[in-house]
Amino acid sequence: MNTFNTSPGSKIFPLIREWRQHLHRHPELSGHEQESARFISRVLNQHNIEHQTDIGGHGIVAWINRQAARPDIAFRADFDALPLNDHKQSDYASTIPGVMHACAHDGHAAVLMGLAVTLAENPKQLSSPIRLIFQPAEENGQGAAAMLKDGIFKEPPAAIFGFHFFPQMEAGSARLHRQAFMATTEHFTITIKGRSAHACTPEKAIDAIQVAAHLILAFNHLTTKNIDPVDPALISIGTINGGTTSNIIADQVTLTGTIRSLSKEQHQRLHQALKRIVNELPKAFGAEAEINISEVAPALVNDPPLSELLTGILSESQAITHFEDNGPPLLGGEDFARFAEKVPGCYIFFGCGNHERGIIHPLHSSLFDLDEKALDVALTTIHAIALQGREIIAALK
Repeated sequence: MNTFNTSPGSKIFPLIREWRQHLHRHPELSGHEQESARFISRVLNQHNIEHQTDIGGHGIVAWINRQAARPDIAFRADFDALPLNDHKQSDYASTIPGVMHACAHDGHAAVLMGLAVTLAENPKQLSSPIRLIFQPAEENGQGAAAMLKDGIFKEPPAAIFGFHFFPQMEAGSARLHRQAFMATTEHFTITIKGRSAHACTPEKAIDAIQVAAHLILAFNHLTTKNIDPVDPALISIGTINGGTTSNIIADQVTLTGTIRSLSKEQHQRLHQALKRIVNELPKAFGAEAEINISEVAPALVNDPPLSELLTGILSESQAITHFEDNGPPLLGGEDFARFAEKVPGCYIFFGCGNHERGIIHPLHSSLFDLDEKALDVALTTIHAIALQGREIIAALK
């Protein structure tokens, strides 16, 4: 059955746009999404949608047809923001200095709210219950794990679907992947300990900054010469902190960064080599170093049967002007992967760029925006998926 001709229609779109712009004006960082969660809950209450708050922090889980026969189909959207100043000229620009929705999470949440309201207006059209997960703290990689710890999958859904807006693709386009396409992502902190001395007596010091520089060069060598070049992976340094003044050789430096890879084999190889370099190289300078690594998200791989089913749905869509089946992988991290480790999952990219209107800035940019046409495309798509609960469950058997 082609459910794309059963569109949510234009009635809900003005509300979705209003909700997205409200969240964009009032962004909140990971773990601090109190007012955003209250806003989402208030909208759900206005439409008499059953939901539970304060899950895994400020997370919310809503239900449509909860009392119907199990299993259910789940949809997830995130709603935290980033520590950036909003530099775009817009009447919905962030009103919070240093905080901005630069990764489209406001749009994700607004679309999921739209799905909840649309389905609640006619729940009899559904062939399975629908679970709607509003997840906090995606940007720091803690939200999905916290919600799972709070038991949202105590009764697991049959499948879960997620999506992300992507400005490098034009609004109206969609992409689905069939191989690992988002990376195992880890954050690390390296502390280098040397010995300080006056800058005019370097022989009495162990220069922690110099050691840090050699480590960074070694990391670059590691990712260009010590890994399989056809299996993407990288090490990125994000911060360097050390020293107190210009004429004192630093006795301590702290580096932070990320490790990203698609395959388990490459991840293990890179992980072991990084630890070896950090443990051994500083000793050549008389220094010591230690590394602390924490996982943000595992690699994201779409479930094959779900991918096959969604390929048919997306390729038939009248809302999607261009569909790319099995596009190139990314080395970004996405903690939706923690949900997809527990139950079959599938994740879709929707284009939100518009070159003619200058909506071209990348995710995590202080000028990021999205073409709001993408909101309607995403809602129409996930609405069609929600109506195929029976087919989804059958495809997984």
